[in-house]
Amino acid sequence: MNKDYEIVQNKSSTTISHYSSTGTATSMAANRISFVFNLTGPSFAIDSACSSSLVALHLACQNESTKSDIQLGFVFCGNGVAYKGMCKQLLREVPVFWDKIKKVESVLQRHKGISISQWLNGEDEDDDISTPSVVQPLLFAIQVGIVAVLKHWGVTPDIVLGHSVGEVAAAHCSGLLSLEDAVKVLHLRSTFQNKVTGGKMLLVSNVSVEEVLENLPDFYGKVCVAAFNSPQSCTLSGDADAVDSLHEKLRVVFSDRNLFVHELDVPAAYHSHMMDPILDDIEKSIDLLTAEKKQCKLFSTVTGRSYSAGDFSTGRYWARNIREPVLFEQTLRAVAKDVKVQRDVVFVEIGPRRALQRNIQETLGNCTVVLKTIRARYQC
Repeated sequence: MNKDYEIVQNKSSTTISHYSSTGTATSMAANRISFVFNLTGPSFAIDSACSSSLVALHLACQNESTKSDIQLGFVFCGNGVAYKGMCKQLLREVPVFWDKIKKVESVLQRHKGISISQWLNGEDEDDDISTPSVVQPLLFAIQVGIVAVLKHWGVTPDIVLGHSVGEVAAAHCSGLLSLEDAVKVLHLRSTFQNKVTGGKMLLVSNVSVEEVLENLPDFYGKVCVAAFNSPQSCTLSGDADAVDSLHEKLRVVFSDRNLFVHELDVPAAYHSHMMDPILDDIEKSIDLLTAEKKQCKLFSTVTGRSYSAGDFSTGRYWARNIREPVLFEQTLRAVAKDVKVQRDVVFVEIGPRRALQRNIQETLGNCTVVLKTIRARYQC
């Protein structure tokens, strides 16, 4: 596609001039694609072999933020996105990221937590990365580090929300919780969840959540919805045998549909009755936190609406955070309703790899812009 203009020019030597090479190079593919598909606005190509996807994101956000009708929404993903070796390039090449990782690590060490920098550098990988006391601090540190880099470049959010444990980083990056209080929540949350094992979690997609719910009554008290991700996706959680039985039932019921079912690699059935034994401990140990002045709008996937007094700053809230379903779809709709009158939202996924783009677009429409911060294959 990028050479059609060049071919036309070369058919006649009389058309060749010092302008002839303009628009013919492969590097101009972004502009040509925009022209073919009638995409409006500026376009540019980023050579991913010698530049960071964070740089590309920075440029994209700069372009979008110049439009008065655009707001940036940072979405902090939950469990299931971490992997060994993630973000090593950021640690090596971006001082702002490394400095923030060390700050988080310093606070976490007061609680006798893991060495985040050693773990990310591959020096301390004896522990299972799926263990809550390992993966949750790693994810939090990476998310806070990414936001620090974006802030250093002048990219700041107008809106933040988090999915499950992602709410801890969201609350901190909104300005509501200090780093010390956020790390306290994270440490206690993950430490108590370490004590719970067993059960299974199942991601179900490509069929309406309403239809999936019609199959749950037979498993009352044994399986529940852990997350409402989108109109076409939910996460189920509960007793292992019951989840296995439900898994088979769904395959039979939706045998003529393009059903997607995936068992999550987690040590416990989060957001289910399996969490009940630790709820009192979490509520009492976290107790009351200091609510600072927010620097942007903060939405709760526990309540499905914008922040109100008491959200994120009490032990009771964080107990609900691990037990009740993640109302991601409902919260996205609350965000859209909040800004719909005046502005559109460009979402930025904050995490080591993309996880929520499909859920966001299934909820708000395929035209919804969702940018990623890390390209796992090359940067981590």
